Order: sequence, then C-alpha cells, then structure tokens
Amino acid sequence: MRKLDLYNQFKQEQYKADIEALRWHIWALKADNEQEREDCNRIAERDENEAMGIFKACNAILGDYTGKLNDESVALLDKYIEMRTQYRKLKAEIA
Repeated sequence: MRKLDLYNQFKQEQYKADIEALRWHIWALKADNEQEREDCNRIAERDENEAMGIFKACNAILGDYTGKLNDESVALLDKYIEMRTQYRKLKAEIA
C-alpha cells in the first residue's frame, strides 16, 4: 500500500468520525429534554475522541506527510464543512 493510499484511508475515517460527532451534536441541540441532550453530547464526544485518535495514529505512522486528498476524501471533507456550518448556525439560533 502506498503512503498516499494510507493517508487517504486515515483521512476518510477521521472525517467520518467527525461527521458523526457533528450529527450527534446537532441532535443534542434539537433534543427535547436535558437527559437526551446529555446522551447525545456524550456520544458526540466519543466520536470526537475517535477522530482525534485516528488523527494521532496518522501522524504517528506517516509523520508530517500530507498527500493529495482523493475524490472520496474531498467529498467527506466538504460534507464535514457543510455540517459544521449547519451546527454553528443552529447553535447561534438557539443561543
């Protein structure tokens, strides 16, 4: 397996975990009660920790390597940015 392929696999898994964390944070903002909100945020934190673990593993294995993202990685990054924007907008509306 080439370094570039490994890099893209790491990035895709990281973005998937980050997207899932954002999804849980959004559900927490929309939750009807405090218990549901806490549960959603706890799951979101777990997914954020998973994404950070993937990021650290990538850095430990590949060092400072930064390859070109393939189309699938770019699509996931775009989805992450879109969801992060949606989350921030929703959070601002609620606050």
